[in-house]
Amino acid sequence: MQIQPEIHNEYGRLRSVVVGVARRMGGIPTLEECYDARSYETVQLGSYPNEEACMAQMKGLIEVLEGLGVEVMRPEVIIGLNQVFARDIGFVIEDQYIIPNIIEDRSLERDAMGAVEARIPSANIIMMPSGCHAEGGDVLVHNDHIFVGVSNEDDFNSYKTARTNYAGYEYLMDEFPAKEFKAFELLKNDIDPRSGSLHLDCAFQPIGGGALLAPHLFKNSADVKWLENHFGTSNIFYCDENEAYDLTTNVFSVGPNEIIVPSSAKRLTLWLEQRGFTVHSIAYDEIVKMGGLLRCSTMPIQRSHD
Repeated sequence: MQIQPEIHNEYGRLRSVVVGVARRMGGIPTLEECYDARSYETVQLGSYPNEEACMAQMKGLIEVLEGLGVEVMRPEVIIGLNQVFARDIGFVIEDQYIIPNIIEDRSLERDAMGAVEARIPSANIIMMPSGCHAEGGDVLVHNDHIFVGVSNEDDFNSYKTARTNYAGYEYLMDEFPAKEFKAFELLKNDIDPRSGSLHLDCAFQPIGGGALLAPHLFKNSADVKWLENHFGTSNIFYCDENEAYDLTTNVFSVGPNEIIVPSSAKRLTLWLEQRGFTVHSIAYDEIVKMGGLLRCSTMPIQRSHD
């Protein structure tokens, strides 16, 4: 059955989503094989998660989604490959499913999307050209705005954690001229997860009626000020350094007032409930050890747009 992509923001009522897979993802990588700072740290500390724990936590996420009537799709399993973070290997803006150029270390993940992409009409698929790099964690859709985490040439050529370049940003601007684009440069670090952000959604995310923000991960204070002016400081949940380390911005909205959060995010849960949100709290503390959380492991294909 064909599926028509439709994403206008990060919090419209979720209808269909791709969730990553942890099955057969291989053993513990070497430090040299790590391409994000949190994985580098957990390998170094001997706390890298095992496959069974990751599978159990992703099963808990899927049970919540299916219980809400969401269609859940999965990539095909490639033996020995970490495919948990489906967000980055494709993303939707309006009615277009975009296939980006991702970091080479993860390029094999693209091969697992054939069955999902076969359901999407070819007229609704965009393939980014060579040299234009992006990952879905850096692209946040917010109605008339598209927020993009971008790395300048020096950072892009220096850090594995720099995934989206200005060529990719400019290409997306050209493809969606009616949208207002805003670029944000983030601090990058390949080995210390407290000193940089892998993707924009690890430092910021819009939710219904507000946003979650880790200001200290932005390169430019003017960008933080812009977000505060746009959303209003009273509508922003500010993550402290420990919450940012635990990727507290990386929750997953299933509706304008309904959201899935990690059970460790106690202060955020209280803040959301006080604002009238329905909060689904699940264990995801093993997944985070690989550098991503709930938004990272989900790629929405359809959200209702009222």
